[in-house]
Amino acid sequence: MSEENHKPGDSGWAVRSHPYGPPGQLRALESDLGVGLPEQYRSFLLQVGGGGADPDYGLMSPALDNGGWQWLGIGLAFPGQPTTAAFAERPFVAEAPQSELATVETQEAKRDAFTSDDAFRRAYAAWDARCEELFDSQEAGAVFLSEQGCGYASLMVMTGPHRGAIWEDP
Repeated sequence: MSEENHKPGDSGWAVRSHPYGPPGQLRALESDLGVGLPEQYRSFLLQVGGGGADPDYGLMSPALDNGGWQWLGIGLAFPGQPTTAAFAERPFVAEAPQSELATVETQEAKRDAFTSDDAFRRAYAAWDARCEELFDSQEAGAVFLSEQGCGYASLMVMTGPHRGAIWEDP
C-alpha cells in the first residue's frame, strides 16, 4: 500500500522511514532551541528519524516553519505543537502543575452561580485560560515525537533529570 492512497491508522498502512537530514541541519536546530538533542535521539534522526515510521500516526520530525521549529507529522491535518527555544529549554516539571490543574478543574465556572451572562462568560474565560496555561506548562522542556490521535502525543524530555525520557502527554 502506498502512503498516497492510505492514511495513518488504515489497515496495512506503512511508510518507509528515512534519515532526517544532514548533521548541519541538526546543529542549526540545537542552536535555535538552545539545548542539544539527547544523543540517542540525535542518532535516531540521522539514521531513520525523518518521519513516516510508526508508532501511532507516525513520527513527527523537526522542521523550520513560520520562523520557529515545529515537529510535523505525515497524515496530520494540523502541525504539532510549536517547539520554540523558550519552550524547549524551560525546566521539565510535568508533575508539579498536575495537582494545581486537578484543583482548578474542579473550580469550573457554572452559569447558575452568576447573575449575568457577561459575568459568567468572563469567569469561564478566566478559568479556561488558567486550565490551558497549566496544561501547557506540563509540556515545557519537551519536544513532540508522535501524534497518538485524539489530541494525545508522545514527547521527549529535553531538560533536567528526566532528559531523554519519553513522556506520554496526559
